Amino acid sequence: MSIRHLGRLGLLLGVLHLATTAAAAGASRPQPNVDTRLLVGDVARADGGAATAWAGLDVRLGAGWHTYWRSPGEAGAPPEFDWSRSRNIADVTVEWPAPRRFSEQDIDTFGYDEHVLFPLRVQLRDAAAPAHLRLKAVLFVCSIICTQQETRLEADIPAVSRQPNDQALIDEWLQSVPRATAVGLSISALRIDRQPKPQLRLDARATPPLRAPDVFIDGSDAVSGGRAQVSSISNGEVTISVPLQGLDQAGPRQRLRVTLVDGDRSIEATLPVEADGVAQPGAAAQRTGAASIWTILAVALLGGFILNFMPCVFPVMSLKLVSLIEHDPAQAPSPRSAFLATAAGIVASFVTLAIVLSALKAAGAQVGWGLQFQQPAFLIAMILVLAAFGANLLGLFEINLPWWIAGRLGSATGRRTIAGHAINGFVMTLLATPCSAPFVGTAVAFALSQAVPQIPVVFATLGLGMAAPYLLLAAAPRLARLFPRPGRWMLKLRSVAALAMIATALWLLTVLADISGSATATVLAAALLVTGLILAALRLPLRRALAGAGLAVPIGLALIAATHVTQPGGTGRSAAIHWQPLAPADIAAEVRSGHTVFVDIGASWCVTCKVNETFVIDSAAVRSRLASDVIAVRADWTSPSDAIASYLKSFDRYGLPFNVVFGPGAPNGIVLPELLTPQIVLDAINTASTIPQPENDKT
Repeated sequence: MSIRHLGRLGLLLGVLHLATTAAAAGASRPQPNVDTRLLVGDVARADGGAATAWAGLDVRLGAGWHTYWRSPGEAGAPPEFDWSRSRNIADVTVEWPAPRRFSEQDIDTFGYDEHVLFPLRVQLRDAAAPAHLRLKAVLFVCSIICTQQETRLEADIPAVSRQPNDQALIDEWLQSVPRATAVGLSISALRIDRQPKPQLRLDARATPPLRAPDVFIDGSDAVSGGRAQVSSISNGEVTISVPLQGLDQAGPRQRLRVTLVDGDRSIEATLPVEADGVAQPGAAAQRTGAASIWTILAVALLGGFILNFMPCVFPVMSLKLVSLIEHDPAQAPSPRSAFLATAAGIVASFVTLAIVLSALKAAGAQVGWGLQFQQPAFLIAMILVLAAFGANLLGLFEINLPWWIAGRLGSATGRRTIAGHAINGFVMTLLATPCSAPFVGTAVAFALSQAVPQIPVVFATLGLGMAAPYLLLAAAPRLARLFPRPGRWMLKLRSVAALAMIATALWLLTVLADISGSATATVLAAALLVTGLILAALRLPLRRALAGAGLAVPIGLALIAATHVTQPGGTGRSAAIHWQPLAPADIAAEVRSGHTVFVDIGASWCVTCKVNETFVIDSAAVRSRLASDVIAVRADWTSPSDAIASYLKSFDRYGLPFNVVFGPGAPNGIVLPELLTPQIVLDAINTASTIPQPENDKT
């Protein structure tokens, strides 16, 4: 017998029991006194002609009566809504305000008493035409008895919303709908403990502190939660335990939806579980010890090595090439020392990132992989460093810079020092980590979910993985002989490498413009251009300087064009896709309505994101599918966003790129790998779009 049938049976038994008790006591049959109204709010029109109207089902109950939430608890039934006879209505999404708990004879139910308004997000078919909303609602209401109340309501939605309406009341109740983020309230950790009994453990932070927190669990028909127990409260931080039942019956890739409510504050998060109740790899619940630290370190080592071959590394590949081939055995330092210095610079860069992220996490800030590219100061520093490297390789430093800078950065004709190789490794690592890679996401998610001391250990292992090629060459320096011997050809290679670095600096200037505005980027670009022209005029022949500038500009423009694809809503091949902004509650509502949703989160500094967009998402097959029967959602994490960070964290992801597909066949989402192919995306959409066949009830 299904869970829904069990719930209906529980409701029936509750009705019979309470009715019999009331009759035995000689009590008169109370009346539910349910008053319902259908309110109409504003109409908002988005780009592309789509329109969304707001409405609200206003329900007022008599004293002592209550109705139910989307998950009713141990008895009762959720409201049922039918708007199939409406006109010019494409879809209606119900928003669920935070519930409260009702306890009666050790039976807990979740819902609302006295007054509740269900906000309705109404999607219109024709944005220019009026609409008519016809709603049939079935409410289950209980007091000492339970009864089913059916109501039929109608309302007109005007084509232009420029008249007094009830939007203020609808907005008031929208504020009580739990979201992934909330002012003064956050969920810092979620995990499942299996011993001694299955329970959910939730760590939260609140300002002001929580007073009477409660936790509600839904999302899986098999899993239910008991009464929340607060185990500790200290300095605004609270730990809550919730007993769990039915974990063994949870389906694969299911997610529990966890709602924390404290008075008029609420917040929602999701926790992935598998059939045996153990969290999926990389999830917050993995902190129970399902994966040992040694396993994670092995994953980190492999992920760091793979990072060498990700598109993120392509803009700084010239640094790697110069570091690998610029070793003359007749000169000091020795190849082994040079390779070890480069490896040390790579590991030092990862450890530096770990220290910064640990400090931010200890301060309560959002942390993630590649977030340094969201900071203008970091971008400016990297642009200056790249410009300095490029100018140095072109031979502009010998007569104009202090000896200690030239000594550390190297010269165009002399040998590179140990410090120069270390700086090379340090800089190229910072530039190569704006996006994630296979296994890197798992390692980073585990590290950032742990206590601060463990973060540097995992990050240092990532660094060792990325430095593995250099460590291999240091262990067997004879392999360096496979590279061509230094000669005049290196001058041409150095020129190409210099142009590549200058082009990368131009690309970072566009990222800086996205974050800080075009004025800041323009001023910095002008200053670098003037400095470069002065140095070129003093050091290089005019013909060579003009030729270099003539090559650098088209290379930079090509790199910018490759990494700055058309944004949502613009012209070009992606214009047919109607991208919608990221709103987790809307995604869940669309999935409940039977729609398939594709989510794409990227950033202008994420090269892998741009590769996926250009060659996969904008491919003919994927673009056609996204423009037809799939709701496409896109978010840009170029600048800091707590909402996006929280959404990624709900999937235990801390870096980009990130893509996930939802649908009737995958209500909890199918998270896609970092590197996409059209077939991967289409297969995920097909799987998510497939409506699962109901299993036969067993008696």
